[in-house]
Amino acid sequence: MQRVFFLTVVVLLTASSCSPVLKPTPTHRLQIDKRLQLAMALPSPRWQFGSEAPNLVAQKMSDHLRQEVAAAAPHISDKQLLLLARKRLAVNEGYVSNEHSGACLMIDFSSRRQGKTDPTRAELKASAYGALLALANEEGVTDLEYQMAPSFIAGPSKAQRVEAHYLLGGEARFFVGIIGFKAPYRFYLYYNDSLRDPRDGIEMEQILNSLQLLSAP
Repeated sequence: MQRVFFLTVVVLLTASSCSPVLKPTPTHRLQIDKRLQLAMALPSPRWQFGSEAPNLVAQKMSDHLRQEVAAAAPHISDKQLLLLARKRLAVNEGYVSNEHSGACLMIDFSSRRQGKTDPTRAELKASAYGALLALANEEGVTDLEYQMAPSFIAGPSKAQRVEAHYLLGGEARFFVGIIGFKAPYRFYLYYNDSLRDPRDGIEMEQILNSLQLLSAP
C-alpha cells in the first residue's frame, strides 16, 4: 500500500513538472501585421506601452546622434537632431518604458527577405553576439560581463537571449537582448536599464516571460 501511494505521488509530481506554464492574460497587444500580434502582460501602471519612442529614449538617441553628425553638420539644431532621432527610432514597432526611471524595452520586427532561408539557432546566437559586440564598442562602456542562453517565446518561435552587466561612464547598467525568428520575421527585443529602480528588472522579467506571438483575429 505504501509503495502504491509513493508511486502515485511520483507520477503526480512528474506530471506537474511537465505541464505547460500558463501565461498571464495579456493586457496589451502589438499588431505586427494582419495575421500576427505580440501579446504581453504589464504587471503594474509603472510601465507605459506605445508605438512611439518615449521622450527620454528620443533624447538619448539625439545626444548620441550629436556626436555622430558633429563633423558633417556642426551647426545642426537640437530640434533637427530630435526629429532625426525619432525618425531612426520609428523603425521599431513598439516600446515598453518606465518614464520615471528611463528603463525601456524596444521591439523591432524585420521581415525576412524573399528567398532567404529560416535562420538556424547558431545564426541567431551569432546575431545576439553581434548585439553584445555593438554594446561593448560603445564609448564609455567598461567592465562588461555577459551570459547567453536559448530563449523561448510562445508562438511558436526560436530565439537567443543575451544579458549583460556593465559600466557606462562609471555607472552600472543592465542590458537584455532577445533575437529570434517567427516566420516571416526576425525580431529584436532590446531592454536597457540604468538601475535607478530595482523593481524595473524584476517586473521586466515578468513582462518578457508573458510574451506570446499570437495569430491575429
